[in-house]
Amino acid sequence: MNTPTATALAAALAALTPLASFTPPTGPLPQAPEDETHQRIERYLHDRFEETGVPGASYAIIDLEGDTYASAWGETGGAGPVDLGTPFLWGSVAKPVTATAAMTLVEDGLLDLDEPVAAYLPDFALADEDRSDRITVRHLLEQSSGIPEGTGITDDFGHRDDPYGEAVADLADVEPLADPGEDFAYASANYVVLGAVIEAVAGVPYADYLRTAVLDPLGMDTVVATGDEARQVPRGHSVVFGLPRPIKTRFDQTGPSYGYLGGTITDLQRFAEAMLDEERLAGVVTPESVALMQTGAVEVNDTVDYGLGWRVDERNADLGTSTVWHTGGAPGFTAGVILLPELDRAVVVAQNRYGYFQDAELVGTMLGAARMLAGGEPAETASDPLYPVLLVGLSLLIAASAFLVVRTFIRMGKARKASPAALIVGAGCWTVAGLAVAYVSFVVVPGLAPSRAAFTGMAPDVAGLTTALGVAALIVAAVRIWNAVVRIRPSRTRRRSRPSRA
Repeated sequence: MNTPTATALAAALAALTPLASFTPPTGPLPQAPEDETHQRIERYLHDRFEETGVPGASYAIIDLEGDTYASAWGETGGAGPVDLGTPFLWGSVAKPVTATAAMTLVEDGLLDLDEPVAAYLPDFALADEDRSDRITVRHLLEQSSGIPEGTGITDDFGHRDDPYGEAVADLADVEPLADPGEDFAYASANYVVLGAVIEAVAGVPYADYLRTAVLDPLGMDTVVATGDEARQVPRGHSVVFGLPRPIKTRFDQTGPSYGYLGGTITDLQRFAEAMLDEERLAGVVTPESVALMQTGAVEVNDTVDYGLGWRVDERNADLGTSTVWHTGGAPGFTAGVILLPELDRAVVVAQNRYGYFQDAELVGTMLGAARMLAGGEPAETASDPLYPVLLVGLSLLIAASAFLVVRTFIRMGKARKASPAALIVGAGCWTVAGLAVAYVSFVVVPGLAPSRAAFTGMAPDVAGLTTALGVAALIVAAVRIWNAVVRIRPSRTRRRSRPSRA
């Protein structure tokens, strides 16, 4: 493997961008016929589940001024039927729930959105303390703190005595991306810190406060917010070479504030209904707080803004409504809450399949159903073209590495004479190339994900092939070094044993 090959590989692998950053395309979409019904949306969802290889799902079509319909489809990772009582993990749908919890403290006068985080967490600091001292609670909610995605403090499945405290302490060596409030940068670490702030201000564990302030008042009785509760969640599915593979349900102790909250479709339905109906939300937060949360504050791209825990856009403006939404993926699961505020309608969906490269298709299903509920036609959602390219490309590179190893051994005894200097230089080049590929495979690519665990959980096939390529590159380098040693040693031995002339 030569150095240009290693460089090309590094560029290809670097195309893996951080997880959870997908924003589906928006734009003018066709109108639906006037006789659109829940049954039509249901047929669409079932067709999409089949097309995208989702083994099981549940969903609710919400209309506060009409009928609300909930249903389940398919089977769990344990081959049992999915029903309305089946819990799922929700991924980043946890973020608007956490934002709601934060706003309850704001309304109680215990939390100030524009107060520095360090005022509530004295030990909070990044590598650039001047910047971290200026990060406010609002910056965390808006995803504009400058904290990067790949901090490594998320997707930690081990036990910790003080999970939020330890996670915040682990940010001390993290370099911020920008000044606070300067740019949108999606990072689940923002909501880990927010969970720590809520815990510090409330004086009780985050999950306990969430239940008391938000979940119980909204009737979200079966929410998964602890490790013990997560053990009751049937296995979801990752994607391996395009096929669903059941995987063990994992849980992060800080996850309830950013991505490992879960529950039944009824729990999601009640949350969505509360976000649309101030009477259902009474006693939790005021309509003014909801309006603030659902108002775009930071530009994500040309068509989508981010509020306080919600994405906001005008993809359905031609149908008379804004769209307020959040989707999320956790290993094995994806979910979404899509609100159509001006129509008092919403769609909530939970699916037991997730893969980073399948995100566009899975999220597209949910947004398509919401588009239909608003009176339009769903947009076409294409699969990620990078996925097959990476699988084929990485497989070919691994095969090429194996070929080089075999070829080197075969030619080792037949090789032409070469100077020791040339052999040493050649072995050195192979070593540099091998180490470069290994570094990209073991460090750079996993670093593009929120954590190594997220990388292996959300793209296990790519993660496995990437690791295999790194190992193969090191083997190639080792074999080339051995080739040089074997070929240099005989020439030196011959020179030492050559008889001297009388």
